[in-house]
Amino acid sequence: MPITESSITLNFPDNNYFRLCDCDGYKAIQNNFAEMDVCWYDQTSDTLYIIELKNWENNTLAEESDPNYTPDEIQKMKAGISNYRIENLLKKSVDTTCMFMSILLGKVNGNKIQQCSPFTISNNTTIKLLSIINWADIDSTYISNINTQYKSKFNSYAKLFDIKTFLVLPKNKATQLFTWIS
Repeated sequence: MPITESSITLNFPDNNYFRLCDCDGYKAIQNNFAEMDVCWYDQTSDTLYIIELKNWENNTLAEESDPNYTPDEIQKMKAGISNYRIENLLKKSVDTTCMFMSILLGKVNGNKIQQCSPFTISNNTTIKLLSIINWADIDSTYISNINTQYKSKFNSYAKLFDIKTFLVLPKNKATQLFTWIS
């Protein structure tokens, strides 16, 4: 069954997926946690994809056509938005990764989250974090810059949890890389 959010559709080849937001085990602890949108397990490759879907449209602000704002003020607003976006992606990535580590450690709340999952992962499972952005602008330089900053901030966690793939990419690039994204 396809999942559509932020004008991005995920159509996995099987039913080995779930959403943390629908999981009672997650809901019980969610006050302090942020979750990524969908978790899909590719059993063939023993890979867990943890996916965040965002609709950022483009890098234009309505204030850019308002003469009451200077170009410097616009750039400061854009920088603030970018920093917020990076921190949001980082928090979701760290929190969701920690939830799966709790599952692997067999902790009480991890076990409650595991009950929502149609699959079981192991310490050998490869984990890949994908933040897919619906980005209307043809120029994806902005997303590339966000990816670089996100990777820099998440890198220590990735090393700690042995996560080799953690990306922020525009929808058009994601659809080229994965047949189950449209």
